[in-house]
Amino acid sequence: MSPYRYVLEEATFEAFVQLPEVEADLLCSYFRWLSSHPHAEGDGWHKDTVGRIHFASLCGPFVVVHWTDHAVKEVRIVQILRD
Repeated sequence: MSPYRYVLEEATFEAFVQLPEVEADLLCSYFRWLSSHPHAEGDGWHKDTVGRIHFASLCGPFVVVHWTDHAVKEVRIVQILRD
């Protein structure tokens, strides 16, 4: 088990629970992978309003926007977009 865990922001969770089961399973697998690879930088990035780097990673038909809070050992999933 990874020492990191993944956490979905509230709006992201609300969108996630509306997905068909097969897509939700795909994303769950990817979230687990991210928590096992907390230094993964994704396929692109941008800075948020406080200067924190958010990575954008491709996962099937989705772009997963995330950042890692190493202090509390969490990968924060902030957005799920269709590619």
